[in-house]
Amino acid sequence: MEIKYRSLAVDRMLERNISTMEVELVISEPDGTIKQSEDKFIFYKHIKGRKDNHIAAVTILKSRNTIEVLTVMIDFEVPQ
Repeated sequence: MEIKYRSLAVDRMLERNISTMEVELVISEPDGTIKQSEDKFIFYKHIKGRKDNHIAAVTILKSRNTIEVLTVMIDFEVPQ
């Protein structure tokens, strides 16, 4: 699967010290997924060695083989 990044996502990754490898891990092996609309999803995961709660990636499914990352977050609180 191809992962593309919007400029906002890249800016937030730099601000929050999140690597592309971590984002790819969040998307490929999430602890959970929240569907927001037909093509928009939030993937989240706790990554060992990071002190933040969860890393989350807000994504849009652009095609069967392409995901576009809109933004990334840290300390994401999983809805109960």
